[in-house]
Amino acid sequence: MVRDQALRLLLRERGAAIVPVTAGETSMLPHLAGGDAILAAPALSPPRPGELLLYRQQDYWVVHRCLGMATSPEGRPGLRTRGDGRNVLDPLLAGEDVLARVVAIRRAGSWRSLERPLARVYATCMAWHDLCWAAAGWLARKVGLGSLVAALDLGTLRLVVPLAFPLFHRRIPTPEGSLADFSV
Repeated sequence: MVRDQALRLLLRERGAAIVPVTAGETSMLPHLAGGDAILAAPALSPPRPGELLLYRQQDYWVVHRCLGMATSPEGRPGLRTRGDGRNVLDPLLAGEDVLARVVAIRRAGSWRSLERPLARVYATCMAWHDLCWAAAGWLARKVGLGSLVAALDLGTLRLVVPLAFPLFHRRIPTPEGSLADFSV
């Protein structure tokens, strides 16, 4: 609880917080892995498809991609999210549960902005990728081929992301501030 309050305070007072990614975390592969970090900023507007969101799930923080608005079977509105490294959709996320959005990430020691127009195009393409492959995975699991589709999904990302990500995301200077005791 203290960590949540500290992160909320940093976001409110400084307008951003650097949060390291937990070692061994794989849900956002190949975009994020243990040792990487995110620069989170308050979510001041409704999330757009493709944006990376920081939110609390049970007793840990999660960074997953927003795929758009959705409605629960009970008619409750929410956000559809998915970890790029997973072939299944997350449970519906209430908009008020979003703590922040990710505006930059540190991969392989360099910071890259997620805020530029080309980065937004990339993010939108990733949202479509995640939706389409999640649907394919859902269908494939019905006939016992879920593992194959999940492997193809992740394999596609592992081929495309190392080439495309640097082309669409400009390097930026190291942001100030740290939240070294926290991780997602």
